[in-house]
Order: sequence, then C-alpha cells, then structure tokens
Amino acid sequence: MDLVKDIILQTTFVILPIFIFHLFWLSRNDLNALKTNIPLITIGCMISSILCIIAPIEIIDGLYFNLHTIPLFISFVYGGYISGFITLLSTIAYFVYPYEYSLFYLGISILVYGIISLSIRNRWLTYTLKKKFIYTLLYGASILSFSLAVFLIVSVSKIESIHFHQIFLVGISIFILTLMLALSVYLIEYMRATAVLRLELVKAEKLSIVSELAASVAHEVRNPLTVVRGFVQLIGNSTDSTDSQRKEYMNLVLAELDRAQSIITDYLGMAGQHKVQKEKINLTDTLNEITVLMTSYANFKTVRFNCDIEKNLYVFGDRSKLKQVFINIIKNSIEAVPSINGIVSIKAEVKEELIYIKISDNGIGMTKEQIERLGEPYYSLKENGTGLGLTVTYSIINSHGGSVKYSSELNKGTIAVVRLPFYVNKSTTHPFEVHQNLG
Repeated sequence: MDLVKDIILQTTFVILPIFIFHLFWLSRNDLNALKTNIPLITIGCMISSILCIIAPIEIIDGLYFNLHTIPLFISFVYGGYISGFITLLSTIAYFVYPYEYSLFYLGISILVYGIISLSIRNRWLTYTLKKKFIYTLLYGASILSFSLAVFLIVSVSKIESIHFHQIFLVGISIFILTLMLALSVYLIEYMRATAVLRLELVKAEKLSIVSELAASVAHEVRNPLTVVRGFVQLIGNSTDSTDSQRKEYMNLVLAELDRAQSIITDYLGMAGQHKVQKEKINLTDTLNEITVLMTSYANFKTVRFNCDIEKNLYVFGDRSKLKQVFINIIKNSIEAVPSINGIVSIKAEVKEELIYIKISDNGIGMTKEQIERLGEPYYSLKENGTGLGLTVTYSIINSHGGSVKYSSELNKGTIAVVRLPFYVNKSTTHPFEVHQNLG
C-alpha cells in the first residue's frame, strides 16, 4: 500500500507542474502563450525533479526509484539547453544518497540522460505526436539498458551480489517511468493543441465580430440613406412644390445625413462608447418627425400611415438611438405589407407609468417560431436582410430600461409593442402629474 502511495506522490510531482504551466501560461488568450516560456519551464522542472529525488520510492530494502528523469527530459526537449542544464544541475545537487555507488552511477547517468535528451531536442517540436511517443519509448529503453548495464558491472565486479528479482523490479519501475513520461508528453501536447485551437477560435470570433459590425453599420446607414433617396426623388420629381417645402425637404435630408454620420461615428467608437447619452426627450415630437421622414418611403411602397400619438410623451434617453429604433421597426412594417391597401398604424400612449408605442401592420405576418428568433444576429425574414437591425433595436431598448414584444399571425399582420419608462420629473411626486399638467 505504501508503494502505491509513493507512486501516486511521484506522479503528482511530475504532473502538477504541467497543469500549473497550463494555468499560468497556456490558458491565456494571447498569441505569446504559444511561445516557449523558459523561466517557467525551468522552475517547474527543477522543483519537480528535486521533489522526486527528495521523496523516492523504495521498491525493496535499499533499492530506490524515482521519476526525476521525466522533468529532466521535459526541460531539455521543451525548454531548451539552458532549462535542461539548470534542471540537470539541480538534480545533481539533490541526488539521492542511498545509492552506494552514487558517484559512478551519477556520472554515467548524466552522460546518458543528457546525451539522449540533447540529441532529441533539436527537432522535437517538429515531430508528430506518434513520433514523440516512439522517442519516449526509446528514452525509457535507454534508461532500462543503462540500469541493466550498471547491475551487470556491479555483479561482475563482485562488489555486491545482484538477484534476479531486483533486476525484475528495476525493469518494472522503468516501465512505469516510461508510461509516466508518455502520459506527460501527451498532456503537454494536448494542452498545447488546445491552446492553439482556443486562440484560433478567438481569432475567428474577432473576425466574426468585425464582419457582424460591418454588416450592422451597412444596415443602419442604409435606413437614413433610404429616406434621403426618397426626399431627393421627391424634390426632383415635384414641379409644384414651393420653396418652403423644398427647404423643409432639404433640412430633413441634411438631418438624415447627419444621423448616418452619427451612426458611423458610434460604431467606430463602439469599444469606448457603450453608455448612451441620456437626456429628457419629447417622444411625441420624435415619433411625429419619424412619421414625416418615413412618409416618402411609405408612398414609394404604396403604404398608408395611421397615427395616434398622445401629446407630451417624455422619456429619458438618447434621442438619436431611439429614433434609430423606431425607424427600424416602422421600416420593417412597411416592407412587410402588401403593395395594395398596405396600412401601418402607429399608436403611442401612457399606461401605468409606461409609454406604450404600438406599431402594427396588415402584412404577411410571422409564425411563433419566427417571432422567437427575432433579434438573433444574421436571422432575417428578408431576402437580403442581415437581422442586425433588430439586434441593435433590442439592445438600445434594453439600455433604456424598456422592452420590445412582437405578436403576429400569418397573413393577418404583425404588432410590435415597445415599452419605455415615462420620464419622471424629480420635482414632482408622480410621473402622471407631468403628463397631465402638460396636457
């Protein structure tokens, strides 16, 4: 039983530094994690080797065995010459004293372990896992051959009588050592492969984010450009419009171009601009302005607007972002309705300290499964859609403490209900007082 405990303890001395190396180095999401960290390898192998020597396994009386050759091998093939030699020197300094012929054994073992490890080191990192296992077996076989040679020399010299069962036990011990070395190599290679795969996934995720960001920018900028295109066509095709109407159209065009520029600026600075710039907003004016903006696009699609927007609706939020939200939802409703008798209704009112903005249409509708997937990136019911418009919409509404809920029936239409907190004037005791007084 004590022998099993000693083997488990030796195994822990060998394996623990490998996991520590993975924890503090290979687990980092950094390309430098794949580079060789000589100091960490040296310290880990040196401590592992010393611990193996300090607490050896006593196979039989006077016959000791330990796994110090494993960290010695790892330090040479993975850490390089400096790491290997430092580990070798620490091994010499703490070499186990019970060996009666320790000086002879030590001198020969240094040559054997050092030469074998150095000869493998040069191309070790280029070998396949299968080839590394082959060299691991050869390393174990060389240790076995060396140990048998030492026993033969001792026996021939008649310094001490060597029994067969001692040779058998040594052979079993070296077999265990070889298996442990193969396990250690496998763990190191597995952890390195996992680190490479993880970094590749991080890289792929970053590329995916860039792609998603680019598609999202294109989607969000397309909305104001669509409005601009409609008004430009209206200005160009209208022969009976007055100068004041044209000036109004031009002001709306410029406002939408400014909004497009603001969207691009927000996305470019997304990393440092997660917070929305909130202020008191007259949502009634904002919704009326959006209705005017989207009228040209609705006319182009032969869609009528029905609007019922309460006066003096106030929210605390980012006007530009909320405008972006409602343009997204209204544009989706316009595109969902039929080309004949298409109707989009917009209703906004206060209920229970919340503003309810209901946008409904008589379009093609959606199934329950489609509704559940709304807001997922790249999920869209449009032929050329990205699905990012609603992703951004949900995110903006959540950042304002609100919610978006869709209900729909196939071939009957869709209803989108946006809920936003009514603006609370801190100088009053109840938010309805603000609404009622202004009304």
